[in-house]
Amino acid sequence: MVNEAGGAVVPVHWTPLGIALGLLSTALAAGLAAVAVTRPKLLAAPDRAQPLRRLQSGHVGDYVAWLLVGATLLGALALPGVLST
Repeated sequence: MVNEAGGAVVPVHWTPLGIALGLLSTALAAGLAAVAVTRPKLLAAPDRAQPLRRLQSGHVGDYVAWLLVGATLLGALALPGVLST
């Protein structure tokens, strides 16, 4: 089937397994969020993670810097695969 713009139209196909996995992941996320809000010490980072926590102060510049570091690292890891083709 083709729409007026010339692109293919794919009907949505919902499976019982897909619905169950979606509901399960939603319930797990809500449960984890509830535990994090009601008992924050339970999910607190261990003491050995404190040096890493000091690197992220919450300022916008930190987010930009870590995004740049992550993008650079991802690019460096993907580069051999891109160059070999």
